[in-house]
Amino acid sequence: MKNIITILALLISFSFFAQVKGQFPPLAGHTLEGNAISLPLAGTKKFTIVGLCYKRSAEEDLKTWIQPMYDVFVARPKGTDYFDVASYFDVNYYFIPLISGFKKAANEFKAATQEDLWKNVIDCDTDIKLLKTQMKPADENIPYFYVIDTTGKIVEIVTGKYTEAKMDKIQEAID
Repeated sequence: MKNIITILALLISFSFFAQVKGQFPPLAGHTLEGNAISLPLAGTKKFTIVGLCYKRSAEEDLKTWIQPMYDVFVARPKGTDYFDVASYFDVNYYFIPLISGFKKAANEFKAATQEDLWKNVIDCDTDIKLLKTQMKPADENIPYFYVIDTTGKIVEIVTGKYTEAKMDKIQEAID
């Protein structure tokens, strides 16, 4: 009996580990600028961060990440030099709200966000049920952030509202 429990515990821990180390599934969509995009990005030399929101209830937590991600990975203040953090963390990143009715809400979203962020928001064309089956989110009511290496492999997963500790975890995975 003790051996069975030990084996089950190992299998559960390995299955969680496998999810973190698995390949990111193919996903197709369009940015808010209207450009077609497929993830993971083929032949990229950069890491990619993908923020997925599986339900509308996770949308508010997802929004807590928009400005910090912009500040770290996009913003280029005047006088930017080689040692600027935004230059150092040269990554691709995308927010993907997998919520019903996003196509209708996209115009509202565009009106409420900076135009240079529109290229980072994807309206997903891939079957959402299929993605949920492949990604296996434990709680669809929180956002998930996947750090994907240059081969399409998931190397880190962070969930929930933005915190500095979670951003540090993402940055460590990129280093």
